Amino acid sequence: MSNPEVTFPARYTPVSALAYAGPDGAAEVVAVDKPLPVTAGATAFALPDGSLRTVSSSSPLPVVTGPTAFALPDGSVQSVANASPLPVVCAPLPTGSAHIGNVFIDDVPDGPVVSGSVTAAAIIVSSALTGYAGGAFQVLSSGSGCTITYEHSVDGTTWLALPVLVSNIATGTPSATSTSNGIYSFGSSAAFVRARVSVYGSGTVSVALVLKRRPLNVIGTSLAGGNAAIGTVGVTGTVTVSGTVNTNTGYTDSTATLASLATFTGTGRANSSAQNCFFNATAFADAGGTLFIEQSLDTGATYQPIASAPLVAGGAAQLSVRVAGAYTAATLYRVRYVNGALAQGMFRLSSAYSAR
Repeated sequence: MSNPEVTFPARYTPVSALAYAGPDGAAEVVAVDKPLPVTAGATAFALPDGSLRTVSSSSPLPVVTGPTAFALPDGSVQSVANASPLPVVCAPLPTGSAHIGNVFIDDVPDGPVVSGSVTAAAIIVSSALTGYAGGAFQVLSSGSGCTITYEHSVDGTTWLALPVLVSNIATGTPSATSTSNGIYSFGSSAAFVRARVSVYGSGTVSVALVLKRRPLNVIGTSLAGGNAAIGTVGVTGTVTVSGTVNTNTGYTDSTATLASLATFTGTGRANSSAQNCFFNATAFADAGGTLFIEQSLDTGATYQPIASAPLVAGGAAQLSVRVAGAYTAATLYRVRYVNGALAQGMFRLSSAYSAR
C-alpha cells in the first residue's frame, strides 16, 4: 500500500528561506509569486577531466545515479539496488477504536463504563456525552424504598428528565425513574447525562453507566388516543372485530348427484357484512360440466351470469368475483351448475363470501 500524501496545516510556516541574487546584486527571496528565474543564456557543466561542456540539445545535463544506502537493524550499511530496495516499515495503528487508519474522529472509545454508589439522596453517576449518542444504566443495587431519577443537560446546570427504557424485559414503557434492578437504555443529544437518587429509603444504590457511540433506537413514538386526524383520514370511535373475518359466510350448496344435462341452481345470498369483498364458488364432479356465479340486483327477480368455468371429469373448478352493488337484501349472489352428457356418481358444490 502506497504512503499517503503528507500535507501540513496552514499554521505551519517555513523555518528557512531560499533566495537568489538579482541583477543589482540584491538577494531576492523565493516565493509563489517570485519563483527562481530561468535565463535563456548558455549553461555549462563540468566534465570528469575538469573541462566545461555547454548544455545543448545534443549535450543535455547529465544525470548521475550515485550509490544510495540504508542502515540495517544490526548497524551495517546496505546499498540500494534492484535486489535490495529501500525497506518500507509499516508502523502499528494508534491504540483505541475511534479512528480510521491513523486519523482519529473524535478521540473517544466505544463502551467506556462509569460506576458509582451512594447511601443517600445524591448523584450516583454522571458523565459528559461528547462523542456519544446514548448508552445504558445498569442498576446493580436499588436499595430499599429508593427512587433513581435519570436526567440530561446541555449546560451542565439545568437538568431535565431523561426517558429510559428497561431493556431486560420483553415489553416496557419509557420512564424517567426506576425503583428496581435492571438495564435502562437511553438515547440523547445533550452534553451531559446522570443518574441520581431522588428519594432515599435505605441501603446502597449502585449504578454502572456504559456510553455508546452508536446506540440502538431505544425510544419509540406512540400515537395518543383520541379522534385526531392523520393527514386527511379521520379516526373516530373504536373498531372492534370479534371472531374471524369470514364468520357465517360459507355454504355447502349441494352434494346430490345430477343426471345427464341436469342443472342445479343455488340459493341467492345477500352480503350481510360490508367487510366481505368477494363471492367464491368451488365444484367437484366425476363427470364434466360448467360452474356459474350469478348476480341479482332486484331481490332475486332476475339473475345474470357474471362468471363461468368448465369442469373436467374427475377434476374441480373454482370461481371468485368481486362483490359489487348495494349492501342490501336487493343484491344477491348464487351458484349454478350445469351437468354434461354423463350422469354424475359424485358431486360437491360450495360457496362463500370472503374479505380477500
